[in-house]
Amino acid sequence: MTRILASTLLLALCLGGCVEKSKSLTAAERQELAEHVSQTATSPSHPLDISFENKVELIGYDVSAESWAPGATITVTWHWKVLRALEDGWLQFTHVADGGNNRLNEDGNGVVRRLYPAGQWKAGEYVRDSQEITLPEDWSGREATFYLGFWNGPHRLRVVRGPADEDNRARALALPTRAGGGGEVRPEPSVPSLEARRAEGITLDGRLDEAAWARTPSTGAFVDTMSGARASFGAQAKVLWDDENLYVGFEVEDDYLKSSFRNRDDHLWEQDCVEIMVDPDGDGRNYFELQVSPRNVAFDTRYDSRRVPQPIGHADWNAELRSAVHLRGTVDDDDEDQGYAVEIAIPWSSFATGTPPATKPSAGQAWRINFYVMDSREEGQRANGWSPPRVGDFHVPDRFGRVTFVAPTAQVAPTGDQPALVAPTAPSGTTAMPVVRTLRPELADSVRQQLPNLRDRVPAVQDEQARREQNQRQGDEPIVGAPE
Repeated sequence: MTRILASTLLLALCLGGCVEKSKSLTAAERQELAEHVSQTATSPSHPLDISFENKVELIGYDVSAESWAPGATITVTWHWKVLRALEDGWLQFTHVADGGNNRLNEDGNGVVRRLYPAGQWKAGEYVRDSQEITLPEDWSGREATFYLGFWNGPHRLRVVRGPADEDNRARALALPTRAGGGGEVRPEPSVPSLEARRAEGITLDGRLDEAAWARTPSTGAFVDTMSGARASFGAQAKVLWDDENLYVGFEVEDDYLKSSFRNRDDHLWEQDCVEIMVDPDGDGRNYFELQVSPRNVAFDTRYDSRRVPQPIGHADWNAELRSAVHLRGTVDDDDEDQGYAVEIAIPWSSFATGTPPATKPSAGQAWRINFYVMDSREEGQRANGWSPPRVGDFHVPDRFGRVTFVAPTAQVAPTGDQPALVAPTAPSGTTAMPVVRTLRPELADSVRQQLPNLRDRVPAVQDEQARREQNQRQGDEPIVGAPE
């Protein structure tokens, strides 16, 4: 007991040095604050990576419940890492929104907000900022979105990394809410699925103009990573595969191309880049992160589990990927741009590492994969993705989509009960129609069903053609395209 008291007093004394700017704290208040401020790194249960002007980082949060009922109170603890001291006057804010409308302002809620505001934080400190928040009884939205940031009068710190809105509010957390009166939790939205077709004749040039890319399905337009709603800019991805590689193609709309990084494994996510997350067996362990910038610079790393090891995984892992970028604009200038496309080939052998190592998938097998785009703006940054993680972190493996690797489609061949696609002989005196020599397999059945009807119509078409020729000879009908 004596040792515990001594340790508590020592921590309070150390904290006294940390908060020396605040002269009005009592001994009791210093002791109350002691458990919230430390020089030792904290370990939030939900890691995040959000940076405010490279001065303060939101590295994660703890939350007492994974869903929230109207009238219920939860505790959220925000974990802050102080890189550089802020000036006096800076304060934290917390807004809780219902479908885009701010419903709660919790700026002054919590011990840290009350006793140790952000303007007094010191470089090297880790701050655990706990808030108890009650959801209003009349809450009607399907989720509650938490926006965090720092303000000083009319100014706010810019969010330079991580999801944020145009007002420099970091989107840190979105909790599903229950129906009014504490009903059942609304079901978590399912993750999207995509087919990867076989790659044939791919030339890695960033243009995505080969027939294989045209045949394979697209993810469709990416969405907002927090809400799943329509994103603020256009992007999509496609996937192909063969015995050697996984191929991913991105198309991105971007009117402001920003990418100053030139070296392998630079922090591409701080500016413009496309990003791939790959969890081969879908267990949330041994997953891979790969990025390519508009300058065709690559970053890749591997994680044992969600964001482990910190801070950026096994960055010594090298995917041996090949990539190409096709720009519609110029990078790092003031001219307006249109966007860019990225074509990436990743050898299956690159995934044969970690525990458990992955092997090339078989036809019909599905891997958990997600796609994102980071986009720098003149002020701040925005992002969208395929399967929204719905939290302020892309590293949520159970929200990765499902990509199924499809076997090559067999050539359609006529059988005893299927008519062959034979070019008919043109009637005498008429011009033969062009013959379609190949048919996409997915249309074959439809064409076979229509063939009898088409054959029944041939005599009628021939009669109509003969009638028109007779009328033209008699001058009753003009010849299309003939000079007047």
